[in-house]
Amino acid sequence: MPSVGIVGNNGREMTRAFLRMSRGAASCYHITDRQILGPKVNVLVAAEASPVLAKVIPSLGSEDFLIVNSDDTKIFTMLETLPKNFSRLITYGFNNRACITASSVTQDGVQVCVQRGFCGIDGTEREPHEFSARTSCGENSMSVLGAAAAWAVLSTD
Repeated sequence: MPSVGIVGNNGREMTRAFLRMSRGAASCYHITDRQILGPKVNVLVAAEASPVLAKVIPSLGSEDFLIVNSDDTKIFTMLETLPKNFSRLITYGFNNRACITASSVTQDGVQVCVQRGFCGIDGTEREPHEFSARTSCGENSMSVLGAAAAWAVLSTD
């Protein structure tokens, strides 16, 4: 499975949510200052703008994915450092212009809505659809939504 890196204050929570959704895949980790030079990241989830994100973005290749929280507008100024040939940008959030949004949030989980199609990491088109992402005790819906966005890029289900 490709490596997934998550940047942001709620990165640990989002990592746990992703691991639960992907049934324990061991290729997801929270990137901190000390882990910037860690494993190659194929799918980077940016929960918020941060100095760590600014350091990781330039290392993304044309085959990698960047999934950004569209509700944090500070992230978009950082995207100017993306390589010119980078085209795999996916947005998530409660913003209705995001590619992946939450259509409803309950105590049990988030109803995730893929608003527009995109190609996943396997090259297969992901058509607009909805799916449920369960929450665990204490997880916030934005963390679950970010994890669900990464799962949508990787999943073939």
